[in-house]
Amino acid sequence: MRQLSLFFIVLSLQLSPQFALANSPWLAREVSVATQKILANTAAPGAMPGVVIASPSQMNPNYYYHWIRDAALTMDTMVSLWRTSGDSTQKQIYQNRILHYLNFSRNNQTAITLTGLGEPKFCIDGKPYSDAWGRPQNDGPALRAITAIHFAQVLLQQGQLSFVKSNLYDGVLPTNSLIKADLEYVSHHWQDPSFDLWEETLGDHFYTRMVQRKALLLGASLADTLNDHAASLWYHSQAIAIEASLNNFWDPNKKYILTTLNRRGGADYKTSNLDIAVILGALHGGMGDGFFDVSDARVQATMQALEQSFAGLYPLNQRREPGTALGRYPEDRYNGGGFSGGNPWVLSTLAAAEYYYRLGALKRSTSDLALADAYVQRVAIHAYPDGSLSEQIDRNSGYMVSASDLTWNYASVLTTAAATQ
Repeated sequence: MRQLSLFFIVLSLQLSPQFALANSPWLAREVSVATQKILANTAAPGAMPGVVIASPSQMNPNYYYHWIRDAALTMDTMVSLWRTSGDSTQKQIYQNRILHYLNFSRNNQTAITLTGLGEPKFCIDGKPYSDAWGRPQNDGPALRAITAIHFAQVLLQQGQLSFVKSNLYDGVLPTNSLIKADLEYVSHHWQDPSFDLWEETLGDHFYTRMVQRKALLLGASLADTLNDHAASLWYHSQAIAIEASLNNFWDPNKKYILTTLNRRGGADYKTSNLDIAVILGALHGGMGDGFFDVSDARVQATMQALEQSFAGLYPLNQRREPGTALGRYPEDRYNGGGFSGGNPWVLSTLAAAEYYYRLGALKRSTSDLALADAYVQRVAIHAYPDGSLSEQIDRNSGYMVSASDLTWNYASVLTTAAATQ
């Protein structure tokens, strides 16, 4: 197994004499690796400007496509890099990549596709992917709206009102702008069945509803700022309706949040309905208002159920090494090259780390921060010596397997590191 030296937990960013926010040396170094990998995967050979490839891997598996979901999550981290960078040259690079992404995204919206804005992925030349696939995937427009709104918020703070109204949110119907098009789609289609973020199950999904709620709440605020008050009221009303539906995902008998309700097709073997997607939903869709955020007792119970399930599932978790390697869901069959049995995923394990960093900061709990460090350490153990991260970790050997340099992994590194600050 490729293994980096284990490291000690260090404490930094002193918050009080009794409490400090934990951090990891590997994670601090990995931020630079992740940033460079994201820059590489947003300027891939043969790709149009604005394309975010999911991975450089072009066979077994072929991830050389622009997924709406993965791209939005990745570019949201680039918006943060752009906002906080003190290097004017680097800041301009980030801004150019963001603008190319927004332009490419608008072209995606206006392309003729099989499912409209719910189309999950595009070829690197900008053409829609039209072969058989799990579609629609309605988390994509919501995540893209969130990313674009975050960018617009900074531009408005800089006094660039004209640019925002001309390019991102025009406040008219029918709209010719990216953000409003996505918000209109989300607000009118959130009740429609769609495929989940793993592209396997057709139904109603906790993750999708969480990010849809966030997009609409952020959108309502932006619409108010831009004097589109009727739209603001509409977006807010639909967000409230989504909240009511989200409460139905809690199962008081199983004592965790179910990932999918009302399955209408796709994979039928997810009998537990337990999935790291719920934690990702709390991370990506949380608004800091207490609604299904990391401190919610139901989310905490779900995290514990996931940990217990995966601890006994994978042989590599029986070793005397820190942290638990987490997969997507216990019944997972996908291993990157086929469907002979699922593995731990890097982004799942980092989601647990980010979750506990955020929870530890809220609760001022050193035990939660220690758990977060252990999850980071688990990823560090299996990472390549240069910090490269493939999609999965072999459940037996611990080697990196499946798609190389998965872009979403590196976005997860950056959001996990941000949770320590």
